[in-house]
Amino acid sequence: MRFLGLATAWVVVATGCAARIPPEVLEAQVRETLHWQHEYERERERLEGVAVRLAALESALERLKQERAEAEQGRVALLEELVRTEADRHALEEHNAQLLARERELNELREMHEQLSDVFYESALERARRRLPAARQPDAPEAGGRTATP
Repeated sequence: MRFLGLATAWVVVATGCAARIPPEVLEAQVRETLHWQHEYERERERLEGVAVRLAALESALERLKQERAEAEQGRVALLEELVRTEADRHALEEHNAQLLARERELNELREMHEQLSDVFYESALERARRRLPAARQPDAPEAGGRTATP
């Protein structure tokens, strides 16, 4: 734009002094003005192309920012899920530890039960043995005599 204003100023000065300037010089100035006008048009077209590419790049950059924000939201959601999963895992580990402790207690109780059953059985057997000889003592001689008869 500056150049066009400068060229216009040259034309005004040139037309004001037209009586003194020969037509060849005016034609050269007109040609130069047209040349610079064409240069200006080419530069403007190039800048418009650059502006279009810049707008496309800004659009792509905005899309990338949006995708990055979505990825960040996904990452945050995954981290939250990881924290929940870790909490669940810890709860399950604690529950498993409690179950193992109960299993050990049950095994100890089973062993104690078996020992008590053995003690009870042996005690009952011992009582039965003590009572049986007392009950068989009168029969003992007969039983001894009967052993000879088959």
